[in-house]
Amino acid sequence: MIGIDLGTTNSLVCVWDENGARLLKNRLGDSMTPSVVSFDPDGTVYVGKTARERLVTHPEVTFKEFKRDMGTDVTYTAYGRTYKPEELSALVLKQLKEDAGSELGYPVTEAVISVPAYFNDRQRAATRNAGLLAGLTVERLINEPSAAALFYHMEHYDEDEMFVVFDFGGGTLDVSIVDAFDNVIEIQGISGNNRLGGKDFNALIAYDICTKNHLTWEKLSSQNKEILLREAERVKVRLTEEEQVAAQVRMDGKDYSYELDNQRLIDLAGGIFAGIQGVLNRLMNDRMITVQEISRIIMVGGSSKMPIVRQFISGLFQGRISDSGNPEKIVCQGTGVLCGIRQRKSEIRDVVLSDICPFTLGIDITGDVMSPLISRNQILPCSYIKRFTNSYDYQKTIIMNVFQGENRIASQNLLLATIKMMVPPKPQGQLRVDVRFSYDINGLFDIDIECAESGEHIHKELHSSGGLSERELSERKAALEKMKIHPREVEKNKCILEQANALYVECNSEQKRFLSSALEKFERILDSQNSTAVERAYRTFVVQLTMLQTSMFHFDAFDRQRWEKTFEEDPEEDYEEDGEEDREEGSEEGTGDQ
Repeated sequence: MIGIDLGTTNSLVCVWDENGARLLKNRLGDSMTPSVVSFDPDGTVYVGKTARERLVTHPEVTFKEFKRDMGTDVTYTAYGRTYKPEELSALVLKQLKEDAGSELGYPVTEAVISVPAYFNDRQRAATRNAGLLAGLTVERLINEPSAAALFYHMEHYDEDEMFVVFDFGGGTLDVSIVDAFDNVIEIQGISGNNRLGGKDFNALIAYDICTKNHLTWEKLSSQNKEILLREAERVKVRLTEEEQVAAQVRMDGKDYSYELDNQRLIDLAGGIFAGIQGVLNRLMNDRMITVQEISRIIMVGGSSKMPIVRQFISGLFQGRISDSGNPEKIVCQGTGVLCGIRQRKSEIRDVVLSDICPFTLGIDITGDVMSPLISRNQILPCSYIKRFTNSYDYQKTIIMNVFQGENRIASQNLLLATIKMMVPPKPQGQLRVDVRFSYDINGLFDIDIECAESGEHIHKELHSSGGLSERELSERKAALEKMKIHPREVEKNKCILEQANALYVECNSEQKRFLSSALEKFERILDSQNSTAVERAYRTFVVQLTMLQTSMFHFDAFDRQRWEKTFEEDPEEDYEEDGEEDREEGSEEGTGDQ
């Protein structure tokens, strides 16, 4: 069983072994796989870093941030085929599964997957479906801040405390209050926003670059938008270390300059900070606790590393920020701990993690009013029953719409199901119908409706379908399995080529001339299929791209002599010599062409 953090920006995999929660590396040797998918006309699929590099060169058929659209009707189209967000997520999960199996040395079939705490029923069902489409049995969905809290408490087992997990990732914000003591981690309350994250800072900076350079964002091409967003992310990352950043971006042969400091970013991001404070206010109000009752704030997610975010949270919670582990990896490590618990590993099998219901669940009554049965932040598992009566004389049918949400007007919430029951005709108010909602820690939601007068009973399970039948799931899974994932053994070479092609777009004329020559040489050596020469050429090419990026993004002069010096030990010479030897050895047996 593997634990998966299926992130908006990056995804990670973890297992529980004799050394505890261990992160696994992907085919490129990294623990983080970008949650990006790209397609070629021949059906080849690129996932991860290679796909991310194609955002600039192939923006129309390369997709990112689809986690934000899970459980919706949004679709993505590439070369005439349409994909739902869960299908793109399934391709990411499929590669994570294959890479994990390669690292472990045996096939992987079961997984625990983390989801934003504020994901609704449809979004959770879509995540389960993505796992099924990827060939995984999804043993459990765990809320991301709950996973972080689990790993944090395992690292601080002797401390009894109430703390807040502030999980600010690339595309979502989740905040939880956690009460941890002995072997128990109890989630006390959650709040969040599924469309607020670090990507919103990237967009603000990209728009500001346009404003400063008299450009109109809406009129830019898809390629130029991606170039600006990529540069905006670089600026944001640099501001974690520097107080002021100067940048230059090249589009359509023109150079555009830009400067930004943290104070101006604070001024630009007023709406983002208002959103963050709204989420925190709702959480503290729901649980009716004060800042003084919170011992520390655990910062989780890549965006939580931003100095202006840390400064904001520190101000709200009187400096109680705690640094514990890598904020980008702690959620995945928590899923690894949960794998160990579910597999009854002796060292952690007695650890208990409780969770809560993220949204209110209820039915509509006369007047389109929401009648709650299970309130948000109710500790799971739970089961509640409520009695209803007929709303008019001699009613023969009762229609119950099951909703999820916080709005008093029922129809403004998320409709989960509609259940119809035939009842014996009675005068108004004399018919008794008992409705029971049961919700467990795995997100399985059962509804039982019983009419006392007729004895009729209806049972309905609401989980994991996401609107898809078994047949539809099977057909989609078969279609995804036919797609050609780029071969593992050539992934790093393809990735560096895509990186170079993306960089080429932003080069000036001199840089383009040098990069084009280097690209042609590297591709020629790749065609030789001489493994020794290819490996040496790869290392040379990586050095060259690093030098080029340094000159482009840090305002260093382009060092022509140093660039040319990288060719002094020419891998192509090895290829030519090895090729001659191969021909001589093969000529006697008539295998010279080979």
